[in-house]
Amino acid sequence: MDTVIPQPEADINISQLDSSELDITVPYPERVHIATRYSEEIYNSVMEKLLQQCIDPNVPLTRELVAKVKADIKEGQQRGYQVVGDNVDLLLKVRMMASDQQNRDIHWFHIFILLDEVSGIGLDTIPQNLDDVSLSDFLPDHNLTKSLQDNFTVLWSRVLTKWIPSMQCLRQSIIHHIPHQYQDTMSKKTDYVMGGLLFKNENLSEDIIDILKTLQDRYVPTVDCDKSPKVLDKIFFGGDQLTEERARNAQRSLMDGDSLFEMLQGLMPKNEDWHAFRIAFEKIIKLLRKPESAGETGTYFCNATVTNNSNAKKDPLNEYRFVREPFNLYVDVYIVSATLEFLGLSKVEDVHVPQAVVDGNVLTQRIWLHGLVRKIVQKYVTLSEQVTDVQDAFQEATQRPVFLCRADGCDHGPFVYKKARDNHESRKHSFLPSEEDVTESSKSENKETEDYIFNYGSLFITLGLMLRNADDAIKEGDGPRIINMWRTFMLIYRKEGNTKYALASLHLVGLLKGMLSPRDAHRLTWNRTVNRRGGKGKRVSNDFHLENLNLLLKNALKHLGVNLNEKTAAREANALQFTKDIVATFNNDLGIKKPEGYHKKIASEKDFITLLSEVHTKCQMFSFEIGREFHSFPKIRRNIFSGLKVTALKDWIVKWKKQWTEEQKLLNVVD
Repeated sequence: MDTVIPQPEADINISQLDSSELDITVPYPERVHIATRYSEEIYNSVMEKLLQQCIDPNVPLTRELVAKVKADIKEGQQRGYQVVGDNVDLLLKVRMMASDQQNRDIHWFHIFILLDEVSGIGLDTIPQNLDDVSLSDFLPDHNLTKSLQDNFTVLWSRVLTKWIPSMQCLRQSIIHHIPHQYQDTMSKKTDYVMGGLLFKNENLSEDIIDILKTLQDRYVPTVDCDKSPKVLDKIFFGGDQLTEERARNAQRSLMDGDSLFEMLQGLMPKNEDWHAFRIAFEKIIKLLRKPESAGETGTYFCNATVTNNSNAKKDPLNEYRFVREPFNLYVDVYIVSATLEFLGLSKVEDVHVPQAVVDGNVLTQRIWLHGLVRKIVQKYVTLSEQVTDVQDAFQEATQRPVFLCRADGCDHGPFVYKKARDNHESRKHSFLPSEEDVTESSKSENKETEDYIFNYGSLFITLGLMLRNADDAIKEGDGPRIINMWRTFMLIYRKEGNTKYALASLHLVGLLKGMLSPRDAHRLTWNRTVNRRGGKGKRVSNDFHLENLNLLLKNALKHLGVNLNEKTAAREANALQFTKDIVATFNNDLGIKKPEGYHKKIASEKDFITLLSEVHTKCQMFSFEIGREFHSFPKIRRNIFSGLKVTALKDWIVKWKKQWTEEQKLLNVVD
């Protein structure tokens, strides 16, 4: 485990600041004490020294001088901060339309600023070199799959102790919160402050440049010398894939600038998690759900039909919240069915826990439960083997073999492709391929070894646990676990044709491994979530939190009616957090509580029993029988990366790594 970076004591509490202190239009030096990374005293001292040296025109502002400023300011570092933003899209329809009274289609940019909960102070601030990162480092590896197997063991244990009556006595032994390096820090409420509205549309090229300029002017620490601002330190700017892509493209369009400030490099765009994992959810549902499978017992669509659950059939992206609930229930059913098959039992009532385990302490129970579950996970979730296959195929694509003509005395070649060698031998030497040249895949066509119904169930469990692990990692604020899911989902995005999120995943890995400094990589890994009220397992993604804020803001703007303009909208946005807190206080005083948390409904219990009978008794999904197949899912593989074109993947990684390396070298020259 990595060494825990000691956290400094916070100098301020944002919740205690009055409205004048939250004015984001105040220049940086005057608001340095708000959400700041630097001590005001050290900042002013360094600025004074720097400006004194720059008064003399014979003393240029050199890179060495700026580096000295950075080093001096580092002594006063506190927690960093980041900006998160997204468009607020609002269509206001008029009741009586006229030439001067038309529908309004509003696109403004809403931001909030949050303090880093993990600072990375003490880590190196020198950027890494992307040239030093090998191509295979962008792919999932065995350390990742081992971590996932451990996580899946915990998640599987939770399911068994929930649905199997004899195992409910082991609930005290399950791990409710998977521990990590900063678990205590992540259980505290996050400090954040509203940044208000920018009356620009991120979808327009000129507007996204104006947005970046405004954010850089307001929030990026700089020093002015001879009217040439110099970036002292960069801050992260988070958003969904569209926001991040447009921000990077805007920065790329200004790469001919004379300084990092002119190139808008004071901001480091980054992808947030909620939108990305929703896309992964959509792709996985489309893999596992087909309407034509409604009559095939045990499939997703048949499960939805049997339980008359219309929510399960809705669009998985636009109706994410409604589809996720039945999907999670189906994953539980498959997990319990696989467990019963592993134990050789037909129903949950037949499961018995040894009395010595029941009477044992928490540690004894956990060792027994995890020992059992780990064996089950290894049988039905073969991620390690699947990643090995991808890595091996990737190495073959990276180091392409050459083929020599097998005819005696022929020096033609070598051939890059085996087919070209075979064609040459056939034309020039009438050489026919021998029996050993027949590929394993062609041999396997003559001898069936797969149970494709079993494959469907194993694939369902694997993908379901991956999504559940991603959700759990966000709730716990477990940065490395979140990054692991990005790296795994990258190949699914790529295989399913979602090039934008595949590229976003690749870029995130590139940032962490080769473009950022160790300190910034540490901050990017861990500061991805918000805890809105404190407590363990209470965190949400930064972009999901902003989506909630946008919903509140939209409701407030709609109530303005004809009085809606930039001035009134700005007032509503700036007062949003205070209004939200006041409403929460009133509700608390009046005893009005919003339902929250997780509860098991009677309907879910009935559906679980019904579906377990369908999957385990009627379908016998996990009783391996060669040749079985769902007609709607012909020849389905349990390998989640099946169908991935590895050679094209290699070329794609090479292309983008080369481009990012060139950009990195250019920025190093300018810095």
